[in-house]
Amino acid sequence: MKCPVCGRASLRREKRHAEQSGFDLGVYVAEVCPSCGELFWDEKDVAKMEQKAKAIGIWGLEQKTKVAVVGNSLAVRIPKRLANFLGLKRGTDVLVHPMGRDKLVIEEAGKGTSSQK
Repeated sequence: MKCPVCGRASLRREKRHAEQSGFDLGVYVAEVCPSCGELFWDEKDVAKMEQKAKAIGIWGLEQKTKVAVVGNSLAVRIPKRLANFLGLKRGTDVLVHPMGRDKLVIEEAGKGTSSQK
């Protein structure tokens, strides 16, 4: 079957790691396009991935939030459920940096960062 995304190549069956938010959800067989790299998972495997994500506690943590204005700066609000999952508290030092031009990374200072306090 041709790739429904790019239409340039036939899909191949390959074992691939599934991950969500940096957590490994296991290895499953996927239909993979060698041209564009798009992955297509079996519905039963997706259900298994969802179960594992729920067991880990990461299912539903991703949320949209708005950038707010605080004085002359911008602020990003972290939803309470996500803050609780990460163990973030008011006054926690974080390191904010770009990952290219379209991604913002927020890391707790001192946990896997090279920042100095």
